[in-house]
Amino acid sequence: MGTTITTDVTDWSTPARTELLELIDKLSAAAVQGTDAPPAPVIPEEVEPSGWTQKAYLDVITKLLRKHYVQVAVIFEAIKNGTGYVSRDQVYELGHYDESRSLKGFTRPVNRFTEEAQEKGLLPDDAEDLLLPDYDPAIKGFQRARGFFVPMEVVKLAEEWKALAEKEEGSKAS
Repeated sequence: MGTTITTDVTDWSTPARTELLELIDKLSAAAVQGTDAPPAPVIPEEVEPSGWTQKAYLDVITKLLRKHYVQVAVIFEAIKNGTGYVSRDQVYELGHYDESRSLKGFTRPVNRFTEEAQEKGLLPDDAEDLLLPDYDPAIKGFQRARGFFVPMEVVKLAEEWKALAEKEEGSKAS
């Protein structure tokens, strides 16, 4: 016997409805496989821009590189793997963290530097967070983050920047 959930999505945009259906498919597949791991994010073909630019991204990353290497490693991994997602276990591996270490406040420096970029006018106030914790929506109250998201907008932009840099390198070699 299954559980039915009904919600009115009439006012939702088509991309939002599509994303919901794709998420339901992934969760259904995970349930059939018997895994509790969160599903890998769906990589949309088109990404809604929230204002991230190369200048804003480099401003935040440059400041993070002064002291917050693990956050940068997580952002880079989320971009490199193309999903915009890094699991909690991957964060511990990237940071060489002990199992007892808490990740409370892990996104704080990223958020602070993002706010500075917004104050400088490099980024709109409503831009997506550069590093967003992933929490299980079924759990109420305190919980550990399952992982972290980087906006797909940034992942797509980074892919474009890389392709452009490779193209420029190729034309220099010729």
